[in-house]
Amino acid sequence: MNEEPRFGEYLKQLIKAAGLTQTDFYTQLGIRKPYFYDIASGRVNPPPPHLQFKAVEILHADEETKIRFFNLAAKERGEMPADITQMISNNPDAIASIRNSLRMATN
Repeated sequence: MNEEPRFGEYLKQLIKAAGLTQTDFYTQLGIRKPYFYDIASGRVNPPPPHLQFKAVEILHADEETKIRFFNLAAKERGEMPADITQMISNNPDAIASIRNSLRMATN
């Protein structure tokens, strides 16, 4: 069974697949080299949501890649995936529906 990679490893794979150097990537992302290498090595949590969205744009990630990226980042940050949080924020009526669905699933 394949184990999910750590966020930093996955990020490095995506950067390479996008044909970028790590320097190109962190420069476009607007972060400094030490912070990037701390993220890539797992010494610090994945970046906050606003940088996650910028990263998937820079990487021209497809939908499947975005989902995996956001899920890995959320897991390591101990948060909801950034894309889910954004969708809920943009659709407040969904909150009641989600709450009801989760209640029904736990009963």
